[in-house]
Amino acid sequence: MTPRSLIAALASAALLVSPRPATAQSGGGALPMPPPPSGAQRPAGAAPSTPAPAASGTPAPAEAGKPAPEGGAAPAKPAEAAEAAPPAPKKVDPGVFDEALQDYFDGDPRAAAGPLYAWLQQAPKTDENYAWGQYFLARSLIDLGLTHAGASYLARIARERSNPNVLPRALDALKQLTDRPHDEVMIDEQVFGALDLGFLPEETGAYAHYQQGLVDLRVGNERWANTHFAKLSETSPEASHARFALLVTRLKSVKEPSDELISDFLALSQDEKLTREARNEAALAVARLRYERKDYKGALEAYNLVKLPELDPGRASLYLEEAWTRYKLGELRASLGILTTLDAPSFRDEFLPDKYLLRALIYRDLCHYLPAKRAAKELTRRFADSLEAVRNREDLTQDVRLRRAANAHGGTKRAARFVEVLDLEGERLGRYAGSFGDQLFSHLTKLYDLSRAEAVRVHDARLAEAVRQEADTLLRAAEQVRLMEYEVGLKLYERVKKGAKVVAPEDEQEMSPAQVAFRFDGEYWNDELKSYRVRIESRCIEETP
Repeated sequence: MTPRSLIAALASAALLVSPRPATAQSGGGALPMPPPPSGAQRPAGAAPSTPAPAASGTPAPAEAGKPAPEGGAAPAKPAEAAEAAPPAPKKVDPGVFDEALQDYFDGDPRAAAGPLYAWLQQAPKTDENYAWGQYFLARSLIDLGLTHAGASYLARIARERSNPNVLPRALDALKQLTDRPHDEVMIDEQVFGALDLGFLPEETGAYAHYQQGLVDLRVGNERWANTHFAKLSETSPEASHARFALLVTRLKSVKEPSDELISDFLALSQDEKLTREARNEAALAVARLRYERKDYKGALEAYNLVKLPELDPGRASLYLEEAWTRYKLGELRASLGILTTLDAPSFRDEFLPDKYLLRALIYRDLCHYLPAKRAAKELTRRFADSLEAVRNREDLTQDVRLRRAANAHGGTKRAARFVEVLDLEGERLGRYAGSFGDQLFSHLTKLYDLSRAEAVRVHDARLAEAVRQEADTLLRAAEQVRLMEYEVGLKLYERVKKGAKVVAPEDEQEMSPAQVAFRFDGEYWNDELKSYRVRIESRCIEETP
């Protein structure tokens, strides 16, 4: 691993780690249901007041001081004045809002969505229930699985801030939506990144401070970020995430990480206020930093701090890093066992060109030159199409392997997942074409089309840069493999000097009474993936002086 790849791996996971997701609410994890707003219900039997229609055929009275034309007919008005006259405003039936609200609280968001949208189209924005109409329309859409459409209305409430009673509920609902793929610009930057923080509740205000601090870190203004992070409670999850983001930012500006920096990452790896994913990222940071400092035993200890769910196959990159660490410690057989793990079906599509290079190095060190040559050639064989595309300067975003590797981590992964969410919800929208009505269905169709176009643009921009980085990784591995093949070829034809003898085999570590060994038969089990060991003898020759 190079320092540049180390920092990129940390930064892709650190600066956008979200705080602990909100506790699931009752009712299948749905968002909490607020009571109906006061004043929304109107007296029973109240009818909307509508203007009486003008009687047709009634002549207009003559203007004062002017004689009426002959025959008693009214003077004709200019056509321009008739066209310029604005249409009479439509009176909104207040019962539409009340009935839609009743449908929502009766558990029928599908019936509530269409009338709520129709009411919002006619009601003035100064209506006391206008923001509540937006809120319950958003909640109805979220309950129906159209989370992006619901988030757009919640974000509109946050930007307009027309009703202080609705705003905290809208922000709380938006905060819960950040735990899934979402529009980062609309929610993280334009809402939480631009809020006036003086009037927010403590929990929502802490999340807004954290997001605004992240925005400042991304543009390189650590002083302003510290101003926001200093307002976070020391016992809050956001404070721990803020420390992690600051540590990664500082890591970019130092050439040699200090012991204090590593200790800070280590403390975060044991911070229970963080999610398991965030603690694992902190532990990986410790392991990678110790590896760069050639503290391989310390790095191995840090890798063991990573906790995965039971029967989880684990991360391919984590296994590969541990294999390199064991190789540096001289544990060649243990390292080769981990590489056997990476041949499991769970990791077969992973982009790991260094895996073949490491396997060739191990065989070379054990003087198994033909297997080393075969392992080296396996890289160029498996990635032949990608290498050819790089050499021919083709569009690398169209290469299947490089594209899949770029979409597997970092900001490109988040952008790809958001595009998938928009595609899924766009298909789901078709189910509600009849019940939503033409107006709402047409509006949401246009909303998803525009949002998807922007999401694809963002993803393509991130993909182009990520694919270039993956191509650089592949080219470096291919170059090292070619040097390996040349070196192994020289070893194959090297003459053995007289009096040389085979190096004495290493003593194998005996198993404890609690351990059992089975011969590997090509079948992989998730609970055994970290237990593979390879028995292979060294064929190296020890030359006598």
